[in-house]
Amino acid sequence: MTVQQTQGIKPDLGLNEDATNTVVTILQRLLADEHVLYMKLRNYHWNVTGPHFRALHQLFEEQYTQLATTIDLIAERIRSYGAFALGTMQNMIEQARLEESPHNTLPARDMVANLVTDHETMVRNLRQDIDQVDDVNDDGAEDFLTGLLQTHQEMAWMLRTYLEG
Repeated sequence: MTVQQTQGIKPDLGLNEDATNTVVTILQRLLADEHVLYMKLRNYHWNVTGPHFRALHQLFEEQYTQLATTIDLIAERIRSYGAFALGTMQNMIEQARLEESPHNTLPARDMVANLVTDHETMVRNLRQDIDQVDDVNDDGAEDFLTGLLQTHQEMAWMLRTYLEG
C-alpha cells in the first residue's frame, strides 16, 4: 500500500520515512478493519431478531458506538503522521483484513459467533501489528495498538458469554 502524504509541513516525530510509512500502513489497515466491523455491528443491530433481541440490540449498539470513537482516533493518528486517512468505503473494503457479512438476516446466535470471530481476529492481527510497530521503535503507536487489542479482547469476551449460555 502506498502511503499518501499530505503536502503540508512534514511532522518531525523522530521516525525515519520507512518507519513512518510502516506505522501509517498498519494504521490504515486497522482503520479499514474497524470500519468493516463497525458496519457489521450496525447491520446486526438493525436486523437482529429473536428472544434476545433487546439485549443483543443494545450490546451491538454499545460496541459500534465504541468503535465509532476508535475509528476517529485511528484516522486522526494517521493524520498526525502527515498522511491522509482512508476515506471511502471502497478503500476500506480493499484494505481490510476482515470481511463483510454477506447476510443481514442471520440467526442471532450466528451474528454473535461472527462478531466473536471478528473481534478475536482483530486481537490476533493487533498482536502482529504491535510486533511490527515495536520493530520501528514507535512506542506511542505500540501503546495505542495495545489499548485497542485490550478493547477487542473485552468485546469478544462480552459476546462469547452469550454463546456459552
